[in-house]
Amino acid sequence: MVRVASSKIINLPQERVFSVVKDIDKLPSLFPDRYKSFNILEQSDNHILTEEIVSISGKEIKQKVKHILEPNRMLKSEIIEGDTKGTILIIELNPKSNSSTEIKINADLKFGKLGTVFGIFAKRKIKNEIDHIIDQFSKT
Repeated sequence: MVRVASSKIINLPQERVFSVVKDIDKLPSLFPDRYKSFNILEQSDNHILTEEIVSISGKEIKQKVKHILEPNRMLKSEIIEGDTKGTILIIELNPKSNSSTEIKINADLKFGKLGTVFGIFAKRKIKNEIDHIIDQFSKT
């Protein structure tokens, strides 16, 4: 298991940032280098189940992900099938003013038995990728 966290304050209101975060189906266009395949299997107001093939630190991973939304505040994504089963990514949005939002991303990454060593060596690269995700949100 590898834990990675990052946060940044951006000059966008919380509601606007959340409108991007909750549009799960737009993730492949926001992050074309990361998403190789993306399908929504099930969707309700506060939960979305997806099947994805993603590229993480140069490795392609097929996974099923359960996304839980807490309006204007949080997105929790848990990998329920795949090589990284048990991985949890939480994106929290905290308003700092009417026009700025702190984005916090916490990731608890599971790489399986052989992947633990990979995860430790990839921690810095994964942190850079999480920082890139936050930067992408700030450009919306």
